[in-house]
Amino acid sequence: MIGQRRLVLLVAGAALLGANRAPTVQTDAGAVRGEAVEAGAAYRGIPFAAPPVGPLRWREAQRVRPWSGTRDATGFGRDCPQLSRKGQRAHPQGEDCLTLNVITPDRAAKGLPVLVSIHGGAYAFGSGRYIAEAGLSPLVRAGVVLVSPNYRVGRFGFLAHPALTAEAGHGTGNFWLSDQLLALDWVKRNIARFGGDPANVTILGCSAGGSSVNSLMVAPAARGLFARASVHSGGGFFNATRPLAQAEREGEEFAARAGVTQPGAAGLAALRRLPVGAVLAADPGAPNFGAIVDGTLLPEPVSQAFAAGRQAHVPLIAGSTSDEASVFGLMGFDATVLKQRFGIDFAELRQVYGADGGTSDAQLLRKVQTDFIFTSAALGMSALAARSAPAWTYHFDYVPPAQRSGSAGAPHCADMPYLFGLDPAAEAWPGPLLRDYWLNFLRHGDPNGAGLPRWEGAMPGAQRVLLIDDAAVTASWLRPAAVAFWHHRWAQANGALMLP
Repeated sequence: MIGQRRLVLLVAGAALLGANRAPTVQTDAGAVRGEAVEAGAAYRGIPFAAPPVGPLRWREAQRVRPWSGTRDATGFGRDCPQLSRKGQRAHPQGEDCLTLNVITPDRAAKGLPVLVSIHGGAYAFGSGRYIAEAGLSPLVRAGVVLVSPNYRVGRFGFLAHPALTAEAGHGTGNFWLSDQLLALDWVKRNIARFGGDPANVTILGCSAGGSSVNSLMVAPAARGLFARASVHSGGGFFNATRPLAQAEREGEEFAARAGVTQPGAAGLAALRRLPVGAVLAADPGAPNFGAIVDGTLLPEPVSQAFAAGRQAHVPLIAGSTSDEASVFGLMGFDATVLKQRFGIDFAELRQVYGADGGTSDAQLLRKVQTDFIFTSAALGMSALAARSAPAWTYHFDYVPPAQRSGSAGAPHCADMPYLFGLDPAAEAWPGPLLRDYWLNFLRHGDPNGAGLPRWEGAMPGAQRVLLIDDAAVTASWLRPAAVAFWHHRWAQANGALMLP
């Protein structure tokens, strides 16, 4: 009897040990050992590209070299070099930073929808730790494989220069985009080994992450690497791209600030020898980085590609929040900058916004900041996309009751903690609603489903937007006079034949 009990205990112990044993997956570059998390697993810091150091600094991402043995994938890789931000926890940094994280809810599952989360941060900050740090977040736990890559930010990811153009033999400078493309290619080649479906990949991002999704929608090299897209506070109409010639001038100005004035290959070699700190120090002030129309990775401005129907024809969600102005302290776009850089006439806009209700000077600035880059683009880009594939628009205006007295609205990217369940408060309204909509979208390409308020799709020439506050309802208006003003301004600047 005692022997039988010992045998039972030994068998049970072996089973428990096997269940908790560190899971190992063989990628096409080598084996990685992750960490068991309940029935799922977390694989962190997996290299997907060769380290962009030395002669590979300011070159497009290249595939990682295979390794022998099993690589530990229980800790996050280094963040890409960036300046520190007050109130933000610092992590180890280095140029050898092109890694990604994979979180799977079930180690035995196969064919799960895949969500590639592209972090934001004004193209100057952040890393793939965002969301992945939550482990089995509610969205992942519901049956989604999460992938969160790093990409080069700041000047390491955004540098056009005549010497770089000569070296490459074509326009260049979007090194950040090359990183994201290679990460998506890695997903296509490897995600089935982690339980995901490579044919059902959704790309999603907020702020600079949303802008990245817009660029991936347009980049020819991204075709076939994703099946759906979700753009959160990503803009797309104004300040979305810059011409190569402008970016090259900005690159030469950066080089001069860094003390490198030699032209050609000698100057480029000197730039590549700069210490990381010197590169970071040569870009003082508010971040000023953005997608470059290089004629190669990004052949044309994002909104013009959408207007011509040359973006990826995949289901799209695009949205914004009611107080996007909350991010402008980071971006430095105050009234003076908006007037000098973009020619925005606040006297004219007072009349426009007066049609939608009176406003003070401070309220006017906040509304213009919110609508100029974010609201107008969320409505317009989805309407343009709807001509060739299903699209939906949302406007997030929910603020917890206890915070409403001192709030101007839902701040920039305020919907993300609710969607991913990153805050315990997100278990209440509207977190479950958002997760149900996006789970339907990830699985089937349509957010609608049983038990949810009907979300009408976007359509050209009209507003159809899901307003999310204390309830969720599709509306046919959202500051109509102001939105029409911005859409008309965009159409005039881009020669568009049809307003969105």
